[in-house]
Amino acid sequence: MPIRRGEIGLFVSDIARSVGFYMATLGFQRVPDPAWGEPDGTWEKIQSGDLVLTIFRGKSPAPAPAPGSQSGMCADILTDDLDGAVKRLKAAGARVGQIREWPGGRVAEFADLDGIGWSLISEEKSA
Repeated sequence: MPIRRGEIGLFVSDIARSVGFYMATLGFQRVPDPAWGEPDGTWEKIQSGDLVLTIFRGKSPAPAPAPGSQSGMCADILTDDLDGAVKRLKAAGARVGQIREWPGGRVAEFADLDGIGWSLISEEKSA
């Protein structure tokens, strides 16, 4: 059974704030959900390229644990504009690590406003 597409569900303290953050920093756009219909205030669906996030209201306002501090997962976001994305993320208040080289290109880890961690990857090496 091949997998066709996946989505990532994020549980956040403020849906509107989170949706605005991802739209302003990484170019996500609101998308309708054919299965769920229109958002009812407890969730919102956004997409950028092939990546779809469904944002849900979390049951606790506590931020997510630091990436790697306990069992969980790490997710990657690929971008063609790592420097611009890092600049927008920092301006929006995200915690962003240093851009570093790796064998496949360049990477910077960041945590969104709820502490959810991501790796932001550009497959092009710096000049």
